[in-house]
Amino acid sequence: MSATMGQEKKETTSKATENPNKVVPQQNRTTTTPGRIPAPATTEARELVLTDEDADAIDREETYRLSREAEIAADEARASIIRRTYGSSLFANSKFDVTQAINIATPNNYVLGPGDELEVVVYGYSQNVQKTLKVNPDGYIILEKSGIVSVSGLNMETATEKITAALSKTYTGIKSGNTFVRVSLTGFRTIKVTVSGEVVAPGTFTLTSFSNLMAALYVSGGPNEIGTYRDIVLIRGNREIAHFDVYEFLTKGYSSSDVLLKDQDRVHVGPFISRVAITGQTKRTGLFEIKPGETLADLLKYAGGFNQYAFSDIVKIYRNTSSERKIVNVNKDSFAQEKVFMGDSLVIEKVLDRIQNVVTISGAIFRPGEYSLDSNPTLTKLIESASGLKEESLQGRININRTNNDLSISNISVNYHDILEGRADDIKLQRLDQVMVPSVFELTEQSVIRIRGAVNHPEANEGIDLPYVKDMTVQDVIVRVGGLTEAASLSRIEIVRRKRNIDPKQSDAQIADIIQFSMRPDLTLVESQESIVLLPYDEILVRTSPNYEKQNFVKISGEVLMPGIYGLEYKDEGISRLIQRAGGLTDLAYPEGATLLRKTLLSERQRQKREETLNSLNISKVKTTKGLDDSTKTPGTLTTVTTEGEVADSYINEDIGVELRKILANPNDKSLDIILQDGDEIVIPKKLQTVRIEGEVLYPTTVKYNKANNFLDYISASGGFTKKSAKGSAYVRYPNGSVDRTRKFLFVRFHPQIVPGSEIVIPAKTETTVAQLSQFSGLITMLGGTLGSIVAIITLMKLN
Repeated sequence: MSATMGQEKKETTSKATENPNKVVPQQNRTTTTPGRIPAPATTEARELVLTDEDADAIDREETYRLSREAEIAADEARASIIRRTYGSSLFANSKFDVTQAINIATPNNYVLGPGDELEVVVYGYSQNVQKTLKVNPDGYIILEKSGIVSVSGLNMETATEKITAALSKTYTGIKSGNTFVRVSLTGFRTIKVTVSGEVVAPGTFTLTSFSNLMAALYVSGGPNEIGTYRDIVLIRGNREIAHFDVYEFLTKGYSSSDVLLKDQDRVHVGPFISRVAITGQTKRTGLFEIKPGETLADLLKYAGGFNQYAFSDIVKIYRNTSSERKIVNVNKDSFAQEKVFMGDSLVIEKVLDRIQNVVTISGAIFRPGEYSLDSNPTLTKLIESASGLKEESLQGRININRTNNDLSISNISVNYHDILEGRADDIKLQRLDQVMVPSVFELTEQSVIRIRGAVNHPEANEGIDLPYVKDMTVQDVIVRVGGLTEAASLSRIEIVRRKRNIDPKQSDAQIADIIQFSMRPDLTLVESQESIVLLPYDEILVRTSPNYEKQNFVKISGEVLMPGIYGLEYKDEGISRLIQRAGGLTDLAYPEGATLLRKTLLSERQRQKREETLNSLNISKVKTTKGLDDSTKTPGTLTTVTTEGEVADSYINEDIGVELRKILANPNDKSLDIILQDGDEIVIPKKLQTVRIEGEVLYPTTVKYNKANNFLDYISASGGFTKKSAKGSAYVRYPNGSVDRTRKFLFVRFHPQIVPGSEIVIPAKTETTVAQLSQFSGLITMLGGTLGSIVAIITLMKLN
């Protein structure tokens, strides 16, 4: 039993481990005695039973997760402070390499020590010796034949002099000047430096002997969020050797305190001294560390000074007091004397987005725009600066809109002619004055010439307006609109000229002059050698020649030998001739189903009327299609054609009933044949064998045509009528496009005949019809009750 319990506990524990974040209701946690686990009633209940150890594990996981999130948030806050502090960018991407100084020249102040390698070269008239010597742990090098030379603690210049003196005992040419000695550093020793205090990564680092104090800061990541940048201490042998200021290095590019490090040196970074925040219009913003006694001028220097948008006359300082905050406004003259303190926040605002000395001029001027009031104190000077007035300027009515002290606007009218001729004083301008010079063109109506008709322009039908120019002729207008079309009638062109002296008292007064003339193809006039000079608002009408006719095309599809598009040869060409040209009908043709589709343009009123009619019959609209050449459109389809910039035109593909069999049997009978039009389409289907039933029937469907079936038989084949069926409004649409409806005489309905390819349509009852039927049913019921009462009374009388 204990083995079973142990296995059960193991399963429960493994489930908790698989999903440690699973939420477990408090009421389902079961406190158990060690060694005993209550047996759950079901498998589902077993999953909700946890031991104290499982619950504690979940709690520890949740506590760890929350603690980790808090640590991440704290790290981000510290990193944000570091990023905002001026100087932190110097260490943001530091990747210090301890071997970076190998390829640089040895500075003269470099101090030699154990581990350094020296290259000693003796060269001259009779000698050429090269040796590489390493400074031993005791601090000296061994020169062959010249003895031991101690160089530890010496700089390169002093060590070179000492080595040269030792070699001169062996090489006599050194003293005589024909032999020379060169000493260079070829190998570097490494040193151990400890960086402590408020840095990102404190510790002991191995550096080259060429490393300076800044290198130690690089390898340690620089000061952390509370580390100082202004007083970094170099400690050597328990003595402070240097105090390094990073801001001095950043502002000057060098620092005298950035000394070379030695083995076992210590660099200590303490907490920051004092910080001040700067926001607004300075070249740098963020947190800046200041030393005691530094002023606002020093702080602005660290911020890079004002930027180009700064309002530099006053700086706002938000300062902490012992109990609250206060604001201090510091004028420009006091920047060098104003001290800043820890916690101060400086705000440098932007200059106002306004111009203090602006005047504007617009209108009939060569250079309109804004000008300086200081440079243009008067109206004459302003016009001169704007390159003068245009020729069309109305100099007698120049207006000046002036903004008064109470912000109201007043108008000053100026006659500039009087100022130029000395009859009036020049106008002294004020700030925000707006000078407007009107144009004579603005005060006159723009005259136009209109031409319409057979001209080469896309807007020829609506009319093309051209600005009127004096002495403009008819030929000038025709040339400017692209010339005449091929269809233009040159024998009768008209100019309609408006009358300007009509007698309003005469009812038959002439309201326009009509000028008719003929023109040759080269645009010369037939009647006169002189061109007709136009007047403003003349309208030219160019009509289409009555002898000109564009090609017309029709389409025939379906069961003919050669279906396709055909051009009409004669104006009165009919269906019979077109079918003859198409090779005649095929053996499978069904002449009774032939249809003529004709596109008819509907006005907006006709379209609305059609929609109202369909809605009143509760007939679903046919899906709208686009384009005019789609032969698959259903007859009766409303087609919308939209031209850019124009109102949409609505076309309808009308079905015209065609008795094709009679037409073909009597091809010369004009009463049966139909004259074709451009865009017509004749559709001749195959022999049809089906009948379509749609509308308010139980199951709209298509069934096979049976000559023995009548209208009601086909309704039964589709499940019969529904409660909403308007039986009296039923109609049949035949294959050739004609329609026949159900008729009624007294109480008897006469239904249309059904032929192959017919479509039976049962509309739905309208709300008006339903209401009328309800009233009629109520009336019948009432009459029935009255009649029943009368019959009962008569029966009783007979019994008595």
